[in-house]
Amino acid sequence: MKRITVTVDPDDYAAFDSMARHSNVTASWLIRRSMREFIERHEQDRVISLTLPQTRRANRKDPG
Repeated sequence: MKRITVTVDPDDYAAFDSMARHSNVTASWLIRRSMREFIERHEQDRVISLTLPQTRRANRKDPG
């Protein structure tokens, strides 16, 4: 396994962590599963469209 650090919105993480706990898995497991599903969905794409919806988070500056 490769360990990484990701900075996320606290509200998003809380929702994600709650989903994981209610599914009897860890947040780390759910993140790995989500990454795998994303890769499988886009493995044939050369370019991934990254148009993001406007949200309250869109106005924040990404510190890193």
